[in-house]
Parts: sequence; structure tokens; C-alpha cells
Amino acid sequence: MDIKSKARLLGMPEAAEWTKEMEAYRTVLERETNHPLPSDMLLSYMWALKEKEKLAVALSLEFPFARRELRKWPEMLFVKMLRTSVQQASKNIAIKRRLLLSILQLQPVELDPDIPIDKLLQKEEDFIAAYGFWAFYWACYFNSSKNSNRANWDKALQRLEERFRAGGQGPQQREQREQPSPLQEKAEEAGSHDKLDKKLKLLEGLYRKELASRQRMEHELAQKNKLLRMKSKELAQLEDELDRLRDHLEQTAVKAEQQENAQRDREQRWKQEQAGWLEERQSFMEHMRSLNVQQSRLEKTLESQKKELQYLEKEKALLRYELEQARKQPRTEPEPGYSDLSHKLVSHLEQEVAELGASVASHDGRGSPAAARDRLRKTLDLLDALDRYHEGADPSPEPSPSQTDKPLKWPHESESGDASNEAVSEAGANNPASLYGTFYRRDHGGYIKLENGETFNITESLVRQHELQHEAELLCTPRHLPGRPLHYDLQLLFQGDDAYSPIRQYDGFIEMGDGPLYFCVDMNDPANRFQLHHRDVEIQKPSHGDPCTFNVAEGSHIARLTKLYRQQGSAEAEDEARSRSILLYSGEPLSLSPKRAKDKKELSKDKRKPFLQNCVITIVGGLRKWFEDVVRECGAELAHDSGDHPERIMADLRRSQALFLLITATSHRATWEGIDIAKSNGIPHFIIQGSKSNLRALLWENRDLISGSNR
Repeated sequence: MDIKSKARLLGMPEAAEWTKEMEAYRTVLERETNHPLPSDMLLSYMWALKEKEKLAVALSLEFPFARRELRKWPEMLFVKMLRTSVQQASKNIAIKRRLLLSILQLQPVELDPDIPIDKLLQKEEDFIAAYGFWAFYWACYFNSSKNSNRANWDKALQRLEERFRAGGQGPQQREQREQPSPLQEKAEEAGSHDKLDKKLKLLEGLYRKELASRQRMEHELAQKNKLLRMKSKELAQLEDELDRLRDHLEQTAVKAEQQENAQRDREQRWKQEQAGWLEERQSFMEHMRSLNVQQSRLEKTLESQKKELQYLEKEKALLRYELEQARKQPRTEPEPGYSDLSHKLVSHLEQEVAELGASVASHDGRGSPAAARDRLRKTLDLLDALDRYHEGADPSPEPSPSQTDKPLKWPHESESGDASNEAVSEAGANNPASLYGTFYRRDHGGYIKLENGETFNITESLVRQHELQHEAELLCTPRHLPGRPLHYDLQLLFQGDDAYSPIRQYDGFIEMGDGPLYFCVDMNDPANRFQLHHRDVEIQKPSHGDPCTFNVAEGSHIARLTKLYRQQGSAEAEDEARSRSILLYSGEPLSLSPKRAKDKKELSKDKRKPFLQNCVITIVGGLRKWFEDVVRECGAELAHDSGDHPERIMADLRRSQALFLLITATSHRATWEGIDIAKSNGIPHFIIQGSKSNLRALLWENRDLISGSNR
């Protein structure tokens, strides 16, 4: 049902459309829309019209018969439809406007609705004599005085209606004037008898047709009664069958409820067993991962110790050989020429000792201080050996206190930190071709971007060997080998943070698909199912159910293996692994262990909004570019010094809100001076444990302390 039909049923007036003919009388029609029509006067006026005028009215009112060619004007049909339109005009604005439009179009003279009613009544007789009674009546009806002078307007219309009735202008008088003569009545009566005979024959034919139709319908009624009785019997049978099915359904529901309870118990036991198996498997994988890390560290340590042992063995064998040769030769007095040479060497060494001592004391920056002290120590040892040789003692030098005593260490500094710091300084001083670089993670391996803008790729094995994370800072030393491309020796300076890399790492297992396809499935969420890269399939050759660790790039559906734990055992163990992997799809997602859940949360977190705005963070040690991105993320301002000249940032340190120290890449003097200033100004200080993730954690966990300090 459309909107117009609903509005018509609810008694709401329709929104009438304006036609081109209505636009000429729009002002009059809008004013007369809300006033009632004089129905009796309107019908009397239509009765007095000629056939051509009635046709114009029918066309204006859109009567169906008005557009057909008619031999005779259908007077009764016109009157009937006209009365219907007059009755509908009170509810339908469009019909009312068309009636008023037809009246306005039939007026012999153009009406002036704005003329005062009093002036119009003064011209009554002249107007009626010129244009007729109805023209004057409608001129008064459409006059605008009905709004301003309603009383006079009502009196004028009432007087005109009384004049019309008194003047015999109604339809009854017109019928009396048009009554025919007696002869015409007889002729019409004879014609009417012939018409009655025709009508009688027509009615007889209709009677016969109706009788036959009635007999046919009675027969059909009997047949339908018979069919109704048969359907009633079938309905009774169906009701009995329905009762029987209801009883059966109740019994089935009881059995289904019992089976559902049993199934629920089985699922509960299965979930408990699955949770225990998952916990056991996760602990096993964590243990394997820790063992692998420990093994890699031990292998590195063992390899370095083997190299050192080989070097010491060679040196020991060389010293033994020289000692044996010295013992075999007879002791002789030193020749005068050789003694002069040794004295010249002593004087030269003493001069070099003086220069090195002055250089170390003045910190002139020529070379590394550690290298200068080492050279000074070796020069002094050589002078002691020459003195013992002149005295006739064993020329082999005894270990000096500087060699036997271990240097003092910072309380929080580890041996590896000292070694890395010394290695970095020596590498930077001794090999000026070394470049700083930043590591960026890929789903398999990654690439390093050097400070000169060059980049080179590294494999996944190197990433695992050096335990690199995203945005780790490295020292890259080029190594030229004849006949081979350029290689770089990598040294980790400052660890990155995989939590902010575009790669997600999962622990899971291998699942065999259709054909040559293999899939990696997350053990904590079976919905995380990724296709394994074809190169990993060709190289690693995984088996169904093998535990693994794999990487997936953001927005990708391809997995790359980083570690594969091959299962050792018979085919029964493989079948058992296959059945266990299938079980992961039949249950709910398994819960994570606390440690793994934390790692998962760290991997999936977004970058936080700035939380240290209007704060200054001072960092001593390392390079500025290592910390810029991390400090910028938290909205703070960075003040940095490598530790060589800490006096340059003392002013920034006094107005900062926190001090961070990378003690593996700074001097003791810079550390102590920075801590003294921080304590005197009430500034909290923290130690960076060699990674960007540790720096991010320190900033976030101590954000309230940092924001409120040194204000």
C-alpha cells in the first residue's frame, strides 16, 4: 500500500498538484480551499448549463466518459458523477480545486475578487442584466471580502440564494417548463411499451441464465460438501498422528538431554587433558628455547676460548723454543757495541714514556686512552727487562702488577659490558673504516642501513646468531677478501625492540595440507593458520606435527620458519602428533601461559600516545640516533652526550626531568658527574640495560615520577 492510500484511509488530505490551468487562478484557489462549497447552489448552477459547458466541466473534473465520442449527452451519468465529486470535495483538495477552476473558467467576464462587496452590490442589477444571475452570484462568492467583512458577505450570499429560490430558477421549475404536450405523451407511451417488451425478453434470458448458474453452483456445493467431509476425516487422522509424534518428540528430547549432559562431561574432561598437554608442551618449548640460547652462548664462548688457547699454545711453544736455545748458548759478556745500542734503546724508551705520560695526563685526544695506557705499560715492562738484562738477570719479564690486577669496575657494569665498551672504542680508533648501522627486521632475516646510506641484507641465521631485534644498533667493520665480495663483521652495540617491528612471531606446529602445501598453526589460537613459504618447505623439509617458531609480516598470510624442532620417533609418534594437532580445531581457543601472554600482548600492542610532553630526557652514552625515536614517541625532548665531553650537557641536565645512563658505552667520569648533578637537583636517574625495549619500559613505568620531578 502506497503513502497516498494510507493517508486517504487515515482521513488525511492529499497534497494537490498545481496544473498549468490552475496557475492563472492560484491566488483565488488558495484562498477558497479552506472555505466550504455551496453544494445546492453549485448543483443548480451545473443544471442550468448547456451541454458544451457541461462537457467543459466534465473535462476539467476528468470524468472518464468526457474524452469519448458521444452520440447523446449522458445527462444522468453526468449528474451522478457531479454529485459524487461535490461530496468528495470536502475531503479531497484536488477535486475541490478542479470544481472551483471549472466555475472560474465558465464565467463570461473576468472577476475582480479585490473589489469591496459594498461597491459590487451597488452594481447588482446592471451586472445581472449584462451577464446573468449566476455570473453575479459567483462574483460575490469569490470576493475577498469574506475575510475582512464576513458579515456583509454572508448577508449578500443569503439574499442571493433567497432570490434564486423565489425567482423559480431551480431544477423543478425548469422541469415544469419543459413538460411535453398530451400528444407527445401518447407517442412516448407507445414507444415506452416497445421498450418494456424488449426489456422483458432481456430479463427472461437473464433469468434462464441465472437459473442454470444456480443449478450448477448447487451441484458444485454438493461436491464440495462431500470433499469437506473427506478432508475432515483426514484432518482427524492427522491430529491423531500429531499426538503420537508429540509423544515421540518428548521421549527424544529426554534422550537428547541425557546425551548432551554426557557429551558436556566428555568435553570438560577433554579440555582439562588438552590444557594439561598444552601447558606441558609450552613448558617444554620454553625449556628448549632457553637451552638453545644457552647453547649458542656456550658455543660462542667455547669458540673464543679455543682460539685463545691455540694462540697461547703457539706462544708457549715459541717461548719454550727460545728458552731452550738460550740455555744451550753459553753466557757471554755483552759486546761494547751491543751495550751502546741497548743504552740508546733505554733512553729512547724513557723519552717515549715521558711523552705517553704527558699525553695521558693532558687527555689531548690522540688515540684511545686505553690504548695509550696499554702502550705505556708495555714500554715500562720492556725497560724493566732491559735493566734486568744489564744486571745479568733472566730477560723474561715477570708479570707486573698492572697485568695481574684487574681494573676497578662500576658496580652495575658486567664483564661483557666492559669488553664491549673496550672493543667498541678500540674498533672505532683502530679501524676508521667501521660504520654504524641500524638493523631492520623482515619476516625472514633483515637488512642493515649504514650511516652513509648504504644497505645490505643479512640472513636469518645471522639474526639468531647475534640475537638481533628490530632497530638494533650495530658496528659494521668491512672485511675485504681477495676474490670474494665485501663482507662486514657485525658487533651489537645497543639492542632493539621486536615489539615495534612489522613482524609477528608465533610458536606453533607444522600441519600438512593438500598436495605440496604446508601450514604453520599458532598453538595458542588455531584460527591463526598461515601457509608456509615454498623455500622453507624445500630447504627445511618439515614433517606433519613438528613444533616450530615462525614469523608473519603484518597484512601477509605467508609464514617463514625461524626455528624447527624436529620430532624424533616412529610413525606412531607422528600419528599421535597429527591427532593432537587435529584436536586443536575441535575445541575453544586455548589459554596462554602468563609469560607467553605477556609476550603476545607486547607483540600486538600499538604505539602509545605521547605521555611525557613538556619534559626533557638526558641520556649519557652511545649515539644520539639510538634514542631519538624512543624519546620522540613519548613526546619528550632529548638531550644527549656520548660521554666524552659531559660538560656540554650539564646545563640541559639541570633542567631535565630524568637522567638515563648507558654505562656500557660511557666513561666513569661522565657517569659520576651526571649522577652528582641529578642528585643535587632531585632528578631521578636510571641505568639502561642495553636495549630500546628496556628504555621504553623505564620511561613508561616511571612516567609519573619523571613528569613530576624538577619542576
